[in-house]
Amino acid sequence: MMMENSSQSKFSVVGLIVDHYGTFRNYQSGKLSPVDYMVYLGIPAAMSVGAWVMRLKAGNVQELLAAVAILTGLIFGVFVLIFDLSMRAAGATDSLQRIRVSRLVEELRANVSYAVLLGVLLTATLSGIIMFGVEAGRPVNRELTALVIFLGSQLLLTILMILKRVRATFRSFYVQYEEKIP
Repeated sequence: MMMENSSQSKFSVVGLIVDHYGTFRNYQSGKLSPVDYMVYLGIPAAMSVGAWVMRLKAGNVQELLAAVAILTGLIFGVFVLIFDLSMRAAGATDSLQRIRVSRLVEELRANVSYAVLLGVLLTATLSGIIMFGVEAGRPVNRELTALVIFLGSQLLLTILMILKRVRATFRSFYVQYEEKIP
């Protein structure tokens, strides 16, 4: 499921993107989930188009940049948690539990990696807007507003995916009954 290292550049993010979207599967069947794709791409697209049609223009870009940069740093810190979870999964005595937890941890790693990528892209976009596009206190044009809304809403949806997978991973260590996993 996850993309293997190939002859890609060290700076390529294609693997992060492929791995993240590869987690959009039904857990029981393993099949791709069109609903996940529609929600994950449709909600941000609808919000962005809606903002563009209503001619909304984002303001307070400096404050938004600070918030996104802090959030991205916190998300990056989740990698420490993922490492701990992967070590715990490797030490699981029950082979079925080990397989299940390892799969969840791998999907969690893919989602966190993508969230960090989105955070970096959003931070770079906002920084560029501040440096090159907007005078202090003036709103951003509606095209850039739509882009910021798209990236920001995808980041929030990814964080929700991460929260759900962290919960499922922790519960898989303690819960004996079958639980629906994201």
